[in-house]
Amino acid sequence: MSSRFGWLDHDDAHRAQMMEVIKLFQDQGSVDELGIGSVRDAFSNSFFPGTSVLHTRARYLLFIPWLLTDVARRGRPVDESRKALREAEVRLIKALLAGGEQSNVIGSQAQEKLKTMPSQVYWPALATFQLRRWDTTIDGYFRKASQHARRSAEVSTGDAETARVDVGLDSALPAPPEELLTETTFDLTYDEADTLKAVFARLPSSSLLGWLAANATTASGDWVWQHPQLGDMPDEHRARIDHARRLHHVWHGAPLLYNLMLARQVEDDALVELYEESTEDWLEDLEAERALEGWQRQDFWALVRQLNPRVGAPTVAFVNQWIDLVEAGDNAGDHAERLVRDREIRLKGRRSRIAYPDARAGWSGGAGLVRLDYRWRVAQRFLDDVLAGLSGGAV
Repeated sequence: MSSRFGWLDHDDAHRAQMMEVIKLFQDQGSVDELGIGSVRDAFSNSFFPGTSVLHTRARYLLFIPWLLTDVARRGRPVDESRKALREAEVRLIKALLAGGEQSNVIGSQAQEKLKTMPSQVYWPALATFQLRRWDTTIDGYFRKASQHARRSAEVSTGDAETARVDVGLDSALPAPPEELLTETTFDLTYDEADTLKAVFARLPSSSLLGWLAANATTASGDWVWQHPQLGDMPDEHRARIDHARRLHHVWHGAPLLYNLMLARQVEDDALVELYEESTEDWLEDLEAERALEGWQRQDFWALVRQLNPRVGAPTVAFVNQWIDLVEAGDNAGDHAERLVRDREIRLKGRRSRIAYPDARAGWSGGAGLVRLDYRWRVAQRFLDDVLAGLSGGAV
């Protein structure tokens, strides 16, 4: 596979140093700059339904129902319930920090000023994982819980009876620890881990997360296609994973080219060198992984449309054209630059960094560089948490 770039010859130490720089951008560049999110998410939702890039640890799937239950069983008006839940979530943040958790704590910096609370982040997941039965918003949930509490009060009195109010959550969840809002961690007890394993395993058979929960003995592997039990997975899963793997490798050149074009426009020689070297690394990786070899793109698009019928024709055309250019070895030439430029302008209009200097002024030096992992790292953390709980803390 050839490239039109004139590569600079640097030693391994220099290249390693340059790659450390681009990793700084990768953490910031999760925005879908060129608009293939619908294709990426088709695979993500198929593999790991209920997950989100905002999710951090599995125990939040218990934290939130525990807090909801405590608030909802009191039958307060919606405004009071919402306020009580927020106060409890702030206490949870502080309890996790007091327990020694230093990362993955949602709101660890903002605390009382946090705008998007963990309950909002995990609310859709509670439905997907069948941890809540009521299909409504959080406000609607509290409204319904209040109605149930009033009906219960009409036929009985006393705290013991009120505690049996239907709060629309999975009644099989283990009880919360007494120190939940004073000092806690993300570590799952055996019973909690066993519960979440069963929760994940009852996902539809087409879900990779369900298969992994039921069968995996490890969650290792930088990418899901590197999982050591890949060969044991059903053919359907392995076929989907292979298509996702190929797209992962082939696509990465597009955001690299996008950032290289911006680096040239702002005349930043160091960044130009960085993205040229990174593109060379990408080309070598692409060849080593044989990502294009034997790829049945007709089958790929049939699968994408099956997983997400709403993927638009312009997105399909754009991705196909990019793959065509990569196959032809023209992925760094004028045709590729024109393709990327036209796509960004069509998506963003006057917010296009390539076309408008004002928009380009907000470019941090790297954008959209995060590799497609289809939420594997989120699912990996969930599985690691469960496996650690089942094994007494070690995986």
